[in-house]
Amino acid sequence: MNFNTYADKNVCSYKKNNMFKDKIAIVTGGTGALGRVIVNRLAEAGMKVYVPVRSINEFNAIFDDSQRDIEDFKGLLRRYALACDATNEEEVREFCDNVVKQEKTIDYLVNTVGGYHPKRNVLDTDRELIDRQLLMNFYTTFFFTKYSLGYFMANNFGRVVSIGAKPAIETTAGKFAYSFSKAGVVNLMQTLAEEHKGDNITFNSIIPSVIDTPANRESMQNQDYSAWVTPLEIAETSLFLLGDGVKSYRGNVIKMYGKV
Repeated sequence: MNFNTYADKNVCSYKKNNMFKDKIAIVTGGTGALGRVIVNRLAEAGMKVYVPVRSINEFNAIFDDSQRDIEDFKGLLRRYALACDATNEEEVREFCDNVVKQEKTIDYLVNTVGGYHPKRNVLDTDRELIDRQLLMNFYTTFFFTKYSLGYFMANNFGRVVSIGAKPAIETTAGKFAYSFSKAGVVNLMQTLAEEHKGDNITFNSIIPSVIDTPANRESMQNQDYSAWVTPLEIAETSLFLLGDGVKSYRGNVIKMYGKV
């Protein structure tokens, strides 16, 4: 499987009605196996997509279109990188401000950045592990959502989709720190949905089981990969939740469990 997936150009209903044309999106974790697929799908739908990165060179290598036909992939050239450490609150604030300086607004935010840890029972879990998981999974989402929110409120428009994980809502042995941090993401989306239920701003979570990525295949070999959730499936669901037709989707937890 090519995990630097480009969405099928025949899936173009969003482009036909220009729903997303020239809208401004931020995708955190946009160079990851899941994030890059979401970046490409949003760009193909007509958005200008900004990705916070620690390495501009890595971004350029991942999204290199030099070998691709420009006519076929012209929509996918609408991707931009700005240097930012997603775990640093001040850098996240500056990132969001810089996007607005460039584009005058932010319309959408998709939070995919995060990290996982090997199984560890609670007895063997220390504060360092919990703090590290909170920083990677919860605080990154919190920072980007917080510093995008002011712009959403100014325009009375915004859509936030955050990628959670199955352990966030279903207890799993050996994953307490990870589960705890991802549960915070879900709670954050639901709390904000309540706080802004009178506004045209929505907050929703997608909860996948196992995502079919190279890292997961490496760590879980000899599995039925067809039972897993693909990055493109998550990208399409994210795009749906960003659409104008789902204003009533607020604080929802969208389970994507595949066959697992």
